[in-house]
Amino acid sequence: MVASRKDPIRELTADRTSRMPGEQRKALLVKYALAHFSTKGFHATSMQDIAASAGITKPVIYQHFRSKRSLYLELLGQVGNDLCLRIREATEHCDTVHLRVIAGFESYFRFALENRAGYELLFVSGPRRDPEFQGAIVRIENEIADLVTSKIEADITESHRRFLALGVIALAEGTVRRWLNEVDSAGQYGMPFPQTSGPMWSQRVAELAWAGLRGIQRDDSTPRTGASGDR
Repeated sequence: MVASRKDPIRELTADRTSRMPGEQRKALLVKYALAHFSTKGFHATSMQDIAASAGITKPVIYQHFRSKRSLYLELLGQVGNDLCLRIREATEHCDTVHLRVIAGFESYFRFALENRAGYELLFVSGPRRDPEFQGAIVRIENEIADLVTSKIEADITESHRRFLALGVIALAEGTVRRWLNEVDSAGQYGMPFPQTSGPMWSQRVAELAWAGLRGIQRDDSTPRTGASGDR
């Protein structure tokens, strides 16, 4: 029997915020908001929905966030920063570029499963239709692209490395979306990452990316910049 995906809003019902210190209460409100926004989207979620789930009155939320839009933007920033931190920490101590590629993909897959609501907020929930939210998403994507670009070691220009980084990111995002569907259909949602198919999927797509990166050569029609970072 295939297990159904859990409701992230119901999973938070045991937490209540009314008697917590201010910063702790704000952090928990962010969790409730994330569960609602990732499930229902920005427009279908009200501040009253979040307040009711948290067991507080709506005015309490406005003590921490001036509007629903500011709360959503803060969520986007937090999730994006968390994803970048995961990738950076996973790759910074690898001895070889090959291991760095494997670790980077594994951390991306693991983040998507363990922070499902956050991942879907960034890549699935459709905030790009709003110009302000789109700008926040683009800033996050640029930060991830900067990070991946800095990890590519090849005798090519900076712009060439960044183009490759964008391709690697697109490969990771597209594969993770398909994998998460597999997780749901196989009833693996909520399982620890090592017990899902994630390690296999991330390893395979990492090897695909690594095989491509190994074959990259400088385009002789494009002059080198001479920057020390090109190697």
